[in-house]
Amino acid sequence: MKFELYSQLFEPDRVYIPEQRLQKLWMTSLWKQKLETLDGELIQVVSPGTWNHYEGPDFRDALLFIGGTIREGDIEIHYQNGDWYYHGHHRDPAYNRVVLHVIFSRIDHSRVVVNSRKEQIPVCLADYEALNDTSFEAVCYPSRENLEDFFRILKSSGMKRLNLKVDYIRRRRARFGLDLLCWWGLFQSSGLKANRSAFNRLFLSFPWEDYFSGNMKGDDIIPLLKYLGGFKDGQLPGEKYAELKVPRDLRWVRMGVRPASYPEYRLTWLGAFMRKLHYKSIYAYCLEQIENEGFSKRFWYRFFRSGFSDCREPGETLSVELAMNALVPVLLASMYNTDDRMRDTILKGIESVSVPEYRLSRRFYNRHGVDKNNPLRRKWVNQQGILYIYERFCSQDLADLCPLCNSKEDR
Repeated sequence: MKFELYSQLFEPDRVYIPEQRLQKLWMTSLWKQKLETLDGELIQVVSPGTWNHYEGPDFRDALLFIGGTIREGDIEIHYQNGDWYYHGHHRDPAYNRVVLHVIFSRIDHSRVVVNSRKEQIPVCLADYEALNDTSFEAVCYPSRENLEDFFRILKSSGMKRLNLKVDYIRRRRARFGLDLLCWWGLFQSSGLKANRSAFNRLFLSFPWEDYFSGNMKGDDIIPLLKYLGGFKDGQLPGEKYAELKVPRDLRWVRMGVRPASYPEYRLTWLGAFMRKLHYKSIYAYCLEQIENEGFSKRFWYRFFRSGFSDCREPGETLSVELAMNALVPVLLASMYNTDDRMRDTILKGIESVSVPEYRLSRRFYNRHGVDKNNPLRRKWVNQQGILYIYERFCSQDLADLCPLCNSKEDR
């Protein structure tokens, strides 16, 4: 399988982009830009419509010209074209007034979607880079919740954020397999925020067929990864991989990155860890180790030791983040309605582990007046809850809809 052909299914930012962000981008600026349908017809928007924060299409009563023909109706916005069908809009009469489907990523060659009346709806592919160029000032009101309810909401929101990735993995496991999805998660998590995209591109360029089949020598893994990463000490291990190329325009970021997390160090560790598990299933190995040792911060620190002396192993905090962001979602996705005992072990572990406060978390807690010595501030799941709330409400100027910041009373 040529995994680069499925690059859009492995987009590192896909999981956590909330639809509110896409909608706000349309409302504030996207509708004013030069747009066209996938059939090449020019789109001129007279009115972007009224933003609908409830059930049904995202924008009501828009007015636009498509190919010179005036169209009045609703607009639906998704990350990719397949989401129209995944959400069941093609069966829902509430979406029969949609006149334009706006997307940011395309996973097939279809140029339209259909509604419940089998009518074709034109599709507009918006510029993906617009998502990266858009920043929103956070708006946040002090919470009125008592401390117990405050952290209950954070924990619930953190599990929602985790389940976004679990669902993302579940929808891909049949096509790609659990081991590959584990390695994909480790690659993008190793890149942290600064180099996540570059690590993802390197993942797609690696010859995974040879790795999984055992046709690749263990000693060739690190040199090959470094070669594909464009590093000087990388090399192609023989003519077998002569056709492999460094991904075009691959850029590594070091500014703002701690030296221990520089890409060359993370890549060396990844290669060493891949060599350690060369002839094993990382998924099965992970389950076996949890079964034997339990689920804790120290466990994950030991789990990610590569046994390779010439690399910088991840510290305790990074080990937890690698596990929670890369491996735990795959484990939970594989246990859907099965293996209750192991699932319970993992869920209890998720609730128990703590990591140093994220900068965003610290500002969030301080804004809401949470005692800096409260140990619940550092729980991983609570900090994930802060990210979930920030992504969907605070950064979108939707504080009135936020479960913590809602302003049902005058402030």
